[in-house]
Formats: sequence, C-alpha cells, structure tokens
Amino acid sequence: MHEPINHPGSEAAGPAVIPRTEHRLDPGQISPSALHVVGRLVDQGFAGYVVGGGVRDLLLGIPPKDFDVATSARPEDVRRLFRHSRIIGRRFRLVHVFFGQEIVEVATFRRGNAGTERTHPQFETTASGRLLRDNLYGSEREDAFRRDFTLNALYFDAVQGTIRDWVGGFDDLRDGIIRLIGDPEARYREDPVRMLRAVRFQAKTGFPLEAATAAPLRRLAALLTTVPPARLFEEVGKLLLFGQALRNFTGLVDQGLLKPLFPWTAEWLEADIEGMHRALVERVLRIADETPRERGDQSLILILSGFFWGAARQYMRWHENEGMDSVVAMHRALHILMREQQKHVSIPRRIVDPVESLLVHQIRLDQGTAQPAASRLLHHPAFAASLDFLRLRAQVGDASADLETGWRDYAASTPVETSVPGSDHVRRRRRRRPRRII
Repeated sequence: MHEPINHPGSEAAGPAVIPRTEHRLDPGQISPSALHVVGRLVDQGFAGYVVGGGVRDLLLGIPPKDFDVATSARPEDVRRLFRHSRIIGRRFRLVHVFFGQEIVEVATFRRGNAGTERTHPQFETTASGRLLRDNLYGSEREDAFRRDFTLNALYFDAVQGTIRDWVGGFDDLRDGIIRLIGDPEARYREDPVRMLRAVRFQAKTGFPLEAATAAPLRRLAALLTTVPPARLFEEVGKLLLFGQALRNFTGLVDQGLLKPLFPWTAEWLEADIEGMHRALVERVLRIADETPRERGDQSLILILSGFFWGAARQYMRWHENEGMDSVVAMHRALHILMREQQKHVSIPRRIVDPVESLLVHQIRLDQGTAQPAASRLLHHPAFAASLDFLRLRAQVGDASADLETGWRDYAASTPVETSVPGSDHVRRRRRRRPRRII
C-alpha cells in the first residue's frame, strides 16, 4: 500500500505518489503531442498531467487509443497557448489541441456536485439526478474525486515521472477490481451511462466489479431510458465494435442493462427456451470480435441483424395472420420495430437500411430457389451478406443447411446477363460462387 492511502470518499490531504520504479510506466509510450501539451502548460506555470484511460491502459499493457490531459489552466488559457486548438462542449468545456490528424483533449480540473454547488448557475440536473451541465472548476483533488472509476483517476506527472493517485486507483488496478468513486447509486444517477462503462471496463480488463459498484445496476437500469438515444448509439458502438462485443453483450444481459437499450431483443432472448436465438446472436458477436475496426459499419449491420431477426419475424407472423404476403409483412414489421427502437438507441439510416434489406432477404431466401424471382435476387447488392446470414441461421438450427447450400449452388450455376457495348446482343456468363463475407 502507498501512503497516504486515499480510498474513494476519503478526505486525505494529498495523493499517493507512485515512483517510476514501482509503476514502470514508460513515458516513451505516451504520445509526444500529449507530452508537448503537458510541457507547455507546466512551463507557463500551470499544473498539467496525462490522465485517464491512456494511463490506465499503459499500466495494463494495452495500447491506448488516445491520451487526455488535465490541467489547472482554464479553457481560455489553453486556447491562448496553442494556436491550433478550439474550445468545445456545453456540459464539459474542453479544448481540442490539433497535431495534424491527432487530437489531444485538454480538460480543466473540475470539482464535484455536492452541497451548495447544486445551486450554482453552472450546475444543471434533471429530476432523476442526471447531470446536464456542471462546469465547476476546482482543484486537482476535486477533479480526481469527481471522476467515475478509480482506475480512470490516475494522473501521470511527466516532469517527475510519477503517478499521483487520490482515490486508490493504483491499488485497485494492481488488485484487479473495478470500483466506482463515491456513492454508486448517486454516481449512476448523475450519469446512467456509467453503468454501461462499468460493463465495458469489466470486459476490457477482465476485472470483476466491486460489490457495491455492481449492486445497483439492475435496480437502476431503467435510468438509461432518460439518456438521449443519440448518445446511447455512441456508447453501443463502444460496446460492440472494439473486440469485446461478446463479453460486453454477456455483461449487459447479466446486469439487466440490455432491455433499456434493445427491449425487443431482450424479450426475444428471454423467451428463447431452446437457446437457438441466443446462439445466433453470439455467433454474430464472435464474428464482429474477429473483424477489424475499419469494418465498423458492416460489423454493426451484422450484429443488429442478429439482434432484430427474431422479434421482426415474430411481428411478421402476426401480420401474416392478418392476410399479408410474407415479404410485405416483414417490411411492415421492420418499419414498426425500427421506429420504436429509435426511442431507445437512435440508429442512423446508413445502418438501418442495410439491416432491413438483409432481414427482408431472409424471407425471400427461405422461399427457396424454385420461386419465380429467384434469379433476380442474385443481382441484389445485399445477396452475398444475406446468404452469409442464412448460413449462420443454419448453423444454429434456425434454417435448413440444405437451403443455404442450394442457394450457393444455384448462384454458382446461374448465368448472369450482361449487354455487349454497341450491340443488341446479350452475353451470358457463368456466375462465380458467392464469396463469403462474414
């Protein structure tokens, strides 16, 4: 243990200072741009530290995706010191300092929200306690205690080569535990997205949640419905597109957090007695975890297709019972499902449209190759992805393996008609077997 010891909520006067001989963080692994920002701030008489996820990831041996800086300088001071910078944000006023394509985010130390600070004009909450604005500047200590998890509240002093720890984060990281700073219920009410971050950090680090941190999650899960749907889409992307999609999904289900995000998916899975639907979702999540980040949209389209397939087909059958054609019924089911889903997680059209196309194609593919329109399906841009999704369905018993094989053989043996330039003739060529894209 380090002295002084500062567990969450303590009133200790100073931070634990961990020397480089103990933390072994190599400054050479930190972005030179971030170190330049810190150096410039310190030279001008301000405090400046590399802080947050970048420090945490380096200590865990994980390559950080970026580095943030915390400072005693006000946003206007930072803007004055760095010509290529701009102030952003309403709830949090931050400064982005630009180094070509790299951005170093610089935040002024802020204080918490207890007591009389709630009457401050820069402090604004909803009736449920969710923070809308809290631009209250403070000290380094106050800044540490207002952060979310202890392992995100470590300050690397690039000048001294030490880590400053106010909240016991270094010990928690060493001991392998995820702990929320302060009273968990109050902190989750301030920002319900912290519940999703708890799941994400658990999946990323492999550490368990400390008991008090985990205890309120199921009870407070409904608070996620108070978060703007567009913000939740950003958080869903972080959960599903960075290599831990399956572990994050499992955490969401275990903690009761899937339902406020994807209520129809959660209900579909709860009714899945045989486990076939859960198996399909897990297969698409495993594929996403094997897919490079550059294919983010394609991975998200596949994942959401898995999420919505069961519920959409169930609603389709209701419309079929009213006399609708199967394809028309699926279009109608998806229209209603996606409209309601947007009230929870706002999914952009660039994702929604391909998801709807892929799922409608499942109904067409289920009708087999003997249908009159079979050859026209081969020309559709969504055919290859739809056929791959059919393969995944066949693997979990949701479709016939012979059906998928039949479509692939049919596609490989069906000539494709192309016109000959400057001629009324049509050239027929053999279609290659569809390439699997997932």
